[in-house]
Amino acid sequence: MQWSGRIDGYEEDVLRIHQVIKVMNLEELEKEKLFSKKVCFVAFGSDEGVIRNLGRAGANNGWKHIKQMLAGFPIFDEEIGFYDLEEPILVTHKELEKAQKKLSETVTRLKRAGYFVIVIGGGHEVAYGTYHGILDCAKEHFLKPKIGIINFDAHFDMRDYSGGPTSGTMFLQIADECRESQRNFDYNVFGIQKFGNTKRLFHTAIDHKVNYWLAEDMDRVNSETMMDIISRNDYTHLTICTDVFHISSAPGVSAPQPFGIKPENIIGFLKTVAKHSEDLTLDIAEMNPNFDFDERTSRLLAYIVYEIILSHFYRSRELGF
Repeated sequence: MQWSGRIDGYEEDVLRIHQVIKVMNLEELEKEKLFSKKVCFVAFGSDEGVIRNLGRAGANNGWKHIKQMLAGFPIFDEEIGFYDLEEPILVTHKELEKAQKKLSETVTRLKRAGYFVIVIGGGHEVAYGTYHGILDCAKEHFLKPKIGIINFDAHFDMRDYSGGPTSGTMFLQIADECRESQRNFDYNVFGIQKFGNTKRLFHTAIDHKVNYWLAEDMDRVNSETMMDIISRNDYTHLTICTDVFHISSAPGVSAPQPFGIKPENIIGFLKTVAKHSEDLTLDIAEMNPNFDFDERTSRLLAYIVYEIILSHFYRSRELGF
């Protein structure tokens, strides 16, 4: 993708992301030493998992639109290095598992090189690859690493996967792998829609000791809830499924929610996670441009991504943030 946008000049205080971002291949990114604070975007072009899950196709191009919205945002902290992996990871010939494995390897290598990795999907099947990228990197430091999954989502995504993985199976896959390897499975999901999940899915979540909050009960969540998850883990996997949001804010999703959460009600939680997670990896899923209006959904996600980046790197206090 070509990063482009408005140019107000070339002085330091008028620069925008598209003017400073460096687009590199993986080998070049691994050698890059210019910034101590650096973020790298990884595109995951897939809606194979959504299609298998009988959702609305189109999320495979979501990353393009989110990046386009990010491109014009102003630079507030010149100490942050912005990078983009040159080649998107694409699902071809319906080979979802192959792409997830490639994503996992990519995330591991970028984390090893010191990047704050942000994977932009794509369907929520992206989360399986992201998680395993974190896990493989973490295994280099811990025998049994503790990874806290914080998922903002309308669905548990813990469906049966005996017929193959989809965008609705990855957290059950991870849970089963954790049980088999005797690793802790710390899965926390916020924004669950009770009519969007079967009785069996609720029972599956309970059986695996999932901590969950219904969308209608989000007023019971506070910053301490997030801090508890962060403090008991070595790594944080923050994953955002766009269908958690109210349809008025996010029409461009695979499964729109008339009673979804308003973005302003959870942005503070996302910033808390970003600021206090020492080792954070983020993925964004289910943005479907085929059903978006006025780029409303991609604008929302770009805003959220940038808020998370700035919060994670402790934004400049003198700007009043």
